[in-house]
This record gives sequence, C-alpha cells and structure tokens, in this order.
Amino acid sequence: VKVHMLPEFAYFNHAVHMRANVGCKSCHGRVDQMEIVRQAEPLSMGWCLECHRDAAPHIRPDDVKVTDMDWGPTDASIAAAQKLLSWDGDTAPSLNPPTHCSACHR
Repeated sequence: VKVHMLPEFAYFNHAVHMRANVGCKSCHGRVDQMEIVRQAEPLSMGWCLECHRDAAPHIRPDDVKVTDMDWGPTDASIAAAQKLLSWDGDTAPSLNPPTHCSACHR
C-alpha cells in the first residue's frame, strides 16, 4: 500500500539521500513505532526546502546506519555535517542540497 504521496511532477531519489546519510526517520518518521504506517511529515515543497537549507541535523555520521530509528543529532554530528556542507577555502562542499526548482520539478 502506497503511503507517501508526491505529485507526479515532483521527482524524488532515495539513493541521493541515502548517500548523504540522511536517515529514513527524517522523512518517514518512526515507522518502527507505528501500528499502521502513515505519512508522518507533509513532504511539501516548503518542508523539503527547509531541510535542504538546514540539512546538518539530518546528516548522520558514516558509522550510523540510515535505518537506525533511535539515532538523534548531537552537537558533534551537526558540527561534522556542517563541515560537509561548507566551503573550505577553494574546496567545494562535499554535500550541496539543491534549492533550485529543477532539482525536484522535471
């Protein structure tokens, strides 16, 4: 049964988010505690853009699985993620969540 509904004009790629170590819980909620799986977040354009503009709390360290529902951000994990998202002199950020229209509208 499909639970998470997105409009047909919106494009979403799980693989990109998994490679960036964004946990399932960030979008899907605590499905391990749901008797019946439901859509926990609005998955609206504004909601997604809010995350893309402040992604650090959602990016997990490499040693934490994206499926770990108990993980929560710490000051250390946020600081490490902010380094991945920041320009470091001449070096481009390792992660660069897009905020332009064509990232999701194709």
